Amino acid sequence: MFKENEDGVSPVIGTILMVAVVVILAAVIAVFVFGFGSSESKGPTSSIRVSPILDTYAVMDMKIQHQGGDRLIGGDWHLSIVPAGYPPVFRASSSDFNTGDMIVTTNVTGGTGNYTVTNSTVYSDEPSPQFISGGRYDVKIIVYPYQTMVLDTVVEIR
Repeated sequence: MFKENEDGVSPVIGTILMVAVVVILAAVIAVFVFGFGSSESKGPTSSIRVSPILDTYAVMDMKIQHQGGDRLIGGDWHLSIVPAGYPPVFRASSSDFNTGDMIVTTNVTGGTGNYTVTNSTVYSDEPSPQFISGGRYDVKIIVYPYQTMVLDTVVEIR
């Protein structure tokens, strides 16, 4: 009954199927080449300010102030305070560093002994090198799980 015009149907269906297969293959290849979504997570970003404390008499100290951005999780962030030009000596933190927190310290992190770094102070169980008036110190904070440097600055103690 409907057999008189069947010659043109098969090539059209074949062409449509071939185009569909090519489009699907191109999409699969694009997903693998460009990535379906970045599985890399970015580290925290924070605004951290370092400055000498000028109103303390005969005490050379500095403050490291978290002014905004992401919270730094205790144990993840590490602090280094060394004389400018020296290699960093990172010490692990033991507390979270949140917006509004301020670390006040008179110590560098390059001494011997066990250091404690919190969201308010840095100290060692052994005598630690102190800041020198007019000295320049390299201050760094790195978040190790992400290998993200959230602070890298030099401050002069006055």
